[in-house]
Amino acid sequence: MENSIPEIVAVDVETTGLYPEEKDRICEIALLKIKDGRIIDKFVTLVNPEREISYPAYLVNGITDKMVEDAPTFKEIAEDVFNFIKDEILLIHNAKFDISFLDYELRRSGLYLPDFKLIDTLKIARRFFNFPSNSLKDLASYYLKIQQENFHRAEFDAKTAYDIFTILYEELKKRNIYFESLLSDGKNIERNLKPEDILPPSVLENLGRGEKIRIRYIGRSGESLREIYPIRIEKEKGVYYLVAFCCLREEERKFRLDRIREVIENIE
Repeated sequence: MENSIPEIVAVDVETTGLYPEEKDRICEIALLKIKDGRIIDKFVTLVNPEREISYPAYLVNGITDKMVEDAPTFKEIAEDVFNFIKDEILLIHNAKFDISFLDYELRRSGLYLPDFKLIDTLKIARRFFNFPSNSLKDLASYYLKIQQENFHRAEFDAKTAYDIFTILYEELKKRNIYFESLLSDGKNIERNLKPEDILPPSVLENLGRGEKIRIRYIGRSGESLREIYPIRIEKEKGVYYLVAFCCLREEERKFRLDRIREVIENIE
């Protein structure tokens, strides 16, 4: 394989929540086949998840129940998705999250996850670089100077992940690290999501460091900004919580992971 980036399929899914094993579903999918930096084919659609989109998910991706009510169900597009990704190189930011949802959806539709190779931009950023935050939005802001509100829509995120990878790869080639060494086999991806797979990267990277971060959190009374010191992750009744010292309440509190909308910034 040459040192250039071959034809690749950039993938992103938006979902009703964080837990595919707890009946959360895909509500939008983007598959972009890219060659020499150009999109040569794509499959992009909203998906009727056949369930309500949670309020925290709506606040993240902006997708409403009304928007998806006339969209196809995943079962109706499953064969198209299967054929689009089969035997391809997939590029995903935080691949385990997207692949876990695709695996669940395909199996619900009577299919299976096909063979594919994988480039995970989150894994590459963590392994080879030392960014303050490895979230897609923060990497895009740092490298691409993108400050738009389109994040967490599938097509935009898929193309952004590809654009970030092209920049990271130029840096890696200077270290004699080439494309083939960055590939992994899709068969080896563990399907069961762990806290580190659904935590915002900025939260995960500050966990246990004793450093303060600011989060946008959706509580019972609405959305608010909280300054917290992350401590640990706990699981109760199938739901993950971030245990942290809350500066507002001046005590240790639990924050549901699916209600952390974003990390605003790190605080010195």
